Amino acid sequence: MKRYAVHRTASAPASRTIASVALAITITAFAAKRFGFIDADVFVLSLLFSACVALFALLAAFVAFQRIWSKGGPGVPSALTGLLFGVAALFPPAVVVGMLVTSGGVNDLATNPVDPPELKTQALVEQQPFLSWTTILLKEKAYPFLSGLSEDTALRRFEPDRGTADIVPRRYRIAPGQLHVAGAKALENLNWTIVDELPPDLLDAATRLQAEGETHILGLKFDVALRIRPDTVGALLDVRSRSRTSLRDLSTNAGQIRTVFDEIDRVLLETYGNLARLSVEEGEEEEELPPIALEDQREVIPLPGFKPYFENGETTDPDAEDLPDLEG
Repeated sequence: MKRYAVHRTASAPASRTIASVALAITITAFAAKRFGFIDADVFVLSLLFSACVALFALLAAFVAFQRIWSKGGPGVPSALTGLLFGVAALFPPAVVVGMLVTSGGVNDLATNPVDPPELKTQALVEQQPFLSWTTILLKEKAYPFLSGLSEDTALRRFEPDRGTADIVPRRYRIAPGQLHVAGAKALENLNWTIVDELPPDLLDAATRLQAEGETHILGLKFDVALRIRPDTVGALLDVRSRSRTSLRDLSTNAGQIRTVFDEIDRVLLETYGNLARLSVEEGEEEEELPPIALEDQREVIPLPGFKPYFENGETTDPDAEDLPDLEG
């Protein structure tokens, strides 16, 4: 009996091997970035390299399917494995690049954009030349060309204050020193490291706090500053959040500011009870609010509202005749 040679395609095992390498690069890049072994530039370049390798693996898998369909032979399991591994390796870089496109550069958001709280100088763009160049390219070249929009219309998509109408200064009916302690406790509860602090020397003196945190998935670092100043009501709080990279995680700068406000409210609620809080709307002039008179909690003996009356004609008059004369 004559046996015919079975056609074996080399694309199927090649796609499986190449896709496995791409998936390994993606997982290693994510782990290294999460634990701080590589910076943002190396992370993005690693993902781009992994995406290129994954695309090559997908191409090899499609070639394998075409040859198996036309000529027959084994190799379908290997081609399917390469296809699945290639898609798995390509998905995370696609998500990160998509977030990079929509982030629009380094975000810097504050409750008072005219006079934001001070932040220590940090090396942002200087240590990320590739991300800096990519961000500029996306803003000025790629996005207007792909979308067919004008440059001004495209750049408006990169504004960091879209959907942040609630990011405004807030007033609290306590002294600035008490709010400073509550802010420090809130940052500690959030596991953010306080890197700079101006503690209150007086109860009503202006104070500030600066903390450093990182996102939960990629470990991207960001800076948060709290500025507390005396106000007619009690204390005025301004918060500023700034990302150190143009990459975006699940949390944003607006989300960090909301987290600070929520945690401070929780600390104040546990410490002082329900405190009324007033928000200062953005662009609205601050009105002079009258100070709130606090009730004195000390026990005070009430004064009599009538003249004492004594029976049998008794009186407390010091000139009465029945009292002895102490002088003579």
